[in-house]
Amino acid sequence: MKKALILFVLIINGFLLRAQVNTEQLMRVGGNALYFSDYVLAIQYFNQVIKAKPYLEQPYLYRAFAKISLEDYHGALVDLNIAISKNEFIPRAYYARGFVYNRLKRYAEAEQDFSKALEFSPENTTYIIGRLESYDLQKKYNEEIEDINLILRKKGKEPQLVLEKGRIQLLLGDTIAAYNTMDSLTKSNPDMFNAWGGRAMINMMQQHNDSAIADYNKAIELKSDNFTHYINRGNLLHKKQNYSGAIADYNKAIELSPNNEAALFNRSLIAIEVGDYNQAIKDLNKLIKNKPDMYEAVYQRALINQKLGNHTSTISDMSKVIEHYPNFAPAYYARANSYNVLQNKNGAYRDMQAIIRIEEANKKRGNNQSNKTEDEIDTNAKTAQNQSKISDWAKLFEMSETEESTENMFKDNTIRGAIQNRFVEAKPQGDFVLSPYKKDKDVASNNYFFAPLNNLNRELKNELTLYMVNIEVPLTDALINYLFRNIDVVSGKIARDPNDFYSYFVRAIHYSLVQDFDNAIKDFSSAIQLKNDALAYFCRAELRKKQLEVSVANIKTEEDKNKATSLVIDKMLSVDYEMVLRDYDKAIELSAEFVFAHYNRANILIQLKDYNAAIAYYTNAIRINTNFAEAYFNRGLTYIYIGDTDRGIADLSKAGELGIYDAYNLIKKVTN
Repeated sequence: MKKALILFVLIINGFLLRAQVNTEQLMRVGGNALYFSDYVLAIQYFNQVIKAKPYLEQPYLYRAFAKISLEDYHGALVDLNIAISKNEFIPRAYYARGFVYNRLKRYAEAEQDFSKALEFSPENTTYIIGRLESYDLQKKYNEEIEDINLILRKKGKEPQLVLEKGRIQLLLGDTIAAYNTMDSLTKSNPDMFNAWGGRAMINMMQQHNDSAIADYNKAIELKSDNFTHYINRGNLLHKKQNYSGAIADYNKAIELSPNNEAALFNRSLIAIEVGDYNQAIKDLNKLIKNKPDMYEAVYQRALINQKLGNHTSTISDMSKVIEHYPNFAPAYYARANSYNVLQNKNGAYRDMQAIIRIEEANKKRGNNQSNKTEDEIDTNAKTAQNQSKISDWAKLFEMSETEESTENMFKDNTIRGAIQNRFVEAKPQGDFVLSPYKKDKDVASNNYFFAPLNNLNRELKNELTLYMVNIEVPLTDALINYLFRNIDVVSGKIARDPNDFYSYFVRAIHYSLVQDFDNAIKDFSSAIQLKNDALAYFCRAELRKKQLEVSVANIKTEEDKNKATSLVIDKMLSVDYEMVLRDYDKAIELSAEFVFAHYNRANILIQLKDYNAAIAYYTNAIRINTNFAEAYFNRGLTYIYIGDTDRGIADLSKAGELGIYDAYNLIKKVTN
């Protein structure tokens, strides 16, 4: 009996030990899937952990992160509530729940959660950004200013944040402070077009129209893509009766923001003034279609139709206006005129009686204008207000809310001069990997011919066809289940024949697709022991790189990180990337013309800031394949980064010619 009991305890302990290892592995692989945006797959892994160990808070927290990325905010809220109930001391959980509350328009609760997260981590910029958003959405501008000042003290004079401060000072009615903020920004950042636009707005509000035009001219000269600058300069030119200039500005604003209400409405007003009723009707129809309750547009359309003799349309539109503005006398007067033309005397009489009642009521109130906004439509040209970017920054939700995740939030969204000053999507093309799935826009293997890959596909016969892709396909539920079933099938083959190189290779590919990097690397290592194969080294290198990226991200998410963290990360990068580079070197040694190995190796050298060496490897790739668009693109970016603009532009031009059309946009921005 005693022996049986001891055996039972040993079995149970062994089971628990295996469960511990399994859940840790599932959390790690789920974290990999989350990091690489395979959210559906990540949720499946975390579901398994929750089923095995429902008392842990971490799987609920990470499942919530995945749900947030899928915009399932209600589901995320449930998971975050559970995570916090299990552990009340996780600042990231409060931050994530605050983010969710903002998306659900529960702003006061969001503010509370961000404040709670900041109790644990008072200097965390991402948490402050989240609270800034909830303050902004609640119009708590004084509190917002305090938090902005807190970030500015921490991060220094971030131009975009200073701009935001000026906007809020303006909303608080402190015109002098707002002007001083914008004025100082134009001096410290003279190439920042939004700074000039901010100062122009204040000049316009103070009726300093010539100064406002000069400031808007400067902003637009700096290649502004802010539609508000064109709308407001258009308004100022309209006042000067420069109709062609105003229309050109409204046209540009509509090009930048096709359904912009202010630009369409203001353009329709000029069209009415110059008698171009067809254009005016066209703009007003578009406005009303997008926003049926824009009554100033309905009113203007009614007036135009009356001039054109379309009295039935006029009556219809004026009736809508009167329903919403029952004390707006001009609408009754216009409708009465149309009734008269159509011989509807009763309708005209009722409207004239309504006008008399409105006028008598106004006399009794002593012509008090306090109800003007309730009783009248504002038919003046609309001023475009500078929009807050706080919500845009806060929407950059990251599982790992590191300081790096906020560093580029405040940067001006332009490229001028050297590319190191760019803050747009001018990122290098990604690594090439082996995958059985490809998107149409990925380069097919028969376009980028590589003999060893063709040989591998021949050996695999119909079991699997692999492609070189640099955009990986997100997995569906069906694909995920298929891959797990295949892993079991291939595992059976390996059990029967542990010396089958191709079985290890195929299972490794499957493990990599479900983000199980540990097992994938083990299988590629087993394959390499059986056969010194360039493709196996290539695949292992890419997996080690991905594994390293996740490890670095995990270090950066630690709440108690200290100043030495960056040094630790740099050391890790230099050591671990050596392993990745050695695998690529081995692949190149075994297959000197392995173009993708040269290219991927160059991408790593970019991350290690060894730009000249990276250029050399991109050049190798281009020598092997003179039509390698991605290599031209990345080499072009690298040349521009180190200041060799001419060579960079030439490479970008070639990349554009070969199909990477983003290159043309970059050339335009770099050369202007």
